[in-house]
Amino acid sequence: MFAGEFRKQKMLFAAADAAALCAAFAAALSLHDPAGAMASRLMRTGLPTVAAGMTAIAGLWILVFRACHLYEMRNGGLNEIVTIVKACIVASLLTLGVDFLLHIEVSRITTIAAFALSIPAVAAMRAMARECIRHFYSNPKVATPLIVVGFNPVAHYLCDQISDQLTQYELLGFVDDEAAGRQFAGLPVLGRLDEIGDLAARYPGLEAAIAMPDAPVEMQERIVRQCEESRVRWWMVPWVLRTPGAGLQVEILGMVPLIGPRGSNLDGLNFAIKRAFDLAVSCFLLVVLAPVMGLTALAIRIFDGSPILFKQVRVGIHGRHFRMLKFRTMRAASGDSPHRDYVRQWIRKDAAASSRNGAALYKLAADDRITPLGRILRRFSLDELPQIFNVIRGDMSLIGPRPALPYETELYESRHHRRLEVVPGITGLWQISGRNHLSFEEMVRLDVQYMENWSFMSDLRILARTLPVLLKGDGV
Repeated sequence: MFAGEFRKQKMLFAAADAAALCAAFAAALSLHDPAGAMASRLMRTGLPTVAAGMTAIAGLWILVFRACHLYEMRNGGLNEIVTIVKACIVASLLTLGVDFLLHIEVSRITTIAAFALSIPAVAAMRAMARECIRHFYSNPKVATPLIVVGFNPVAHYLCDQISDQLTQYELLGFVDDEAAGRQFAGLPVLGRLDEIGDLAARYPGLEAAIAMPDAPVEMQERIVRQCEESRVRWWMVPWVLRTPGAGLQVEILGMVPLIGPRGSNLDGLNFAIKRAFDLAVSCFLLVVLAPVMGLTALAIRIFDGSPILFKQVRVGIHGRHFRMLKFRTMRAASGDSPHRDYVRQWIRKDAAASSRNGAALYKLAADDRITPLGRILRRFSLDELPQIFNVIRGDMSLIGPRPALPYETELYESRHHRRLEVVPGITGLWQISGRNHLSFEEMVRLDVQYMENWSFMSDLRILARTLPVLLKGDGV
């Protein structure tokens, strides 16, 4: 129904993007090399090689477009234009990097010109693809009349979603026993439930979206029988979705539909990709930051004495405990009772006790256990650097939810445990979205949002936005 059409639309938009990119590169080559010298040099390498190279570059750009969720945007608008610009910038930088690493003899100016031309070319080609789809769907042989059975918030939400998408459906209105004379978004209530047969006779090819999740099973069965008797194709919003946006997903196993809550997007191959990225970047950071870590350890030894490292039990993925490493910032043998009380107030939303005069919500702003050197380290998050070893060991990730404390999880409600479904991170959405000034519920919401919508590009964006946060020195 929808999924098949959306997949075809994504393929069409990918083909349109590929055609636009090829046209942009060809135009850039002709503008920068009107005599054809570079083209001749490329052709001497062999047509198959050139074709393979162009295919690889176009494929790279398409992958970047997909990572930026451009194929989820098919209705145009300013948001699509902004995303096209961002995706083209990233793809151009990657292309320059590939040219440099593989010693491909393509002018850098040509690549930059192709980037400048790619933005209007992609935008124009996508607009053409969009108009072609709309024209096709407007054909009377393709357009499908649709009624929504029910007049309630779920039916209204469904109506909005269908209207916002490129589909072959022509919304006619609603059918409901108790909403005669009412309308929503300009669509009227067409009649009662027993009038579906009359509507089917009036509109050949009619389909019905049954959106009455609160209705008794007997009523839903009666509506389905009426649709089948009238040869109206039907589909139904399941009873488990009683309010819009409940975060459900549907999968098909053989012929059996399975409905359940949305889970983490960090499993299977996605987990492998994230783990490989963590290992590569962590090893690189370990080499680059080794002098900083060495100087930090030496400063702690000179000013605060031993031990240099602070080891603390934290809760990792699926509730597994591990020892998290940090540079010591507190006086030796400091107790954790002040922090236990603070966490208890924080989770219980005691705003008056947790945040006075704009103080941070999670880290104690005025804690006499912290040493003068420790305050400096915390301000710029230098105390977090040893966690790179935790990432290499697999206990943590570069990006993910803040690692929880065991006595913190004892206060969790059932919904809070969802943030423990993924590997905790050194930084994450909580770091760039308010860090210490978030309430506990806001932090959990961001963690769940991250795990449900994870993508490789989202991790890159979080890493890119973390550095300015650290340089501002908002650590404490």
